[in-house]
Order: sequence, then structure tokens, then C-alpha cells
Amino acid sequence: METQTSKTKTPSSEAVFVRETIQSNLLEGIIEIPNKLRNRLVEVILLPVVSEKHNGQSNKKPGSPLKRFAGAWFGEQLVREDQGSYDVREELL
Repeated sequence: METQTSKTKTPSSEAVFVRETIQSNLLEGIIEIPNKLRNRLVEVILLPVVSEKHNGQSNKKPGSPLKRFAGAWFGEQLVREDQGSYDVREELL
């Protein structure tokens, strides 16, 4: 397996990728192989995905899906009505 480093356009970062020549039948069940490439020697290149969506979010815990609704109510102000008195219950032993 050959691992290579390539300089990207930004001088502070380097992209690492893997490039390997392999028999395509060894990849069956891992990726879908087109009929024209079956039982042939093929080159596989693995590149990292570089995007704002994938950068820096792997360490963060996902937030609550309800956060997108915070402050979304545009109607009249919501007021909690008086809850009344609670029933008296027997003490647990």
C-alpha cells in the first residue's frame, strides 16, 4: 500500500491519500464494481472529504434537534395557567 502526501492550495494543510493497485475481485462486497472492471487490475485512490460540514464537527456532540425551534413562536405570548392544588397522597414506607 502506498501512502502519499500532496500539498494543497492552502500552505498550512496537507492532504494525505492512499493509492493502491489491486485485483477488482478483492473489492467485491466492499464497493460496487462495474461489469467492465470486474476481474481486472484496478487502481483505488482514497481521498479525505474536505468540506465545512465535515471539518471540525467530529469532536462536537450533536445538539438537540429541538434547538432549531427555539424562538420560533410568532403568535401571542404563551402563558402557563395556574396548575391548582395537588392531591394529598399517603406517605410511602
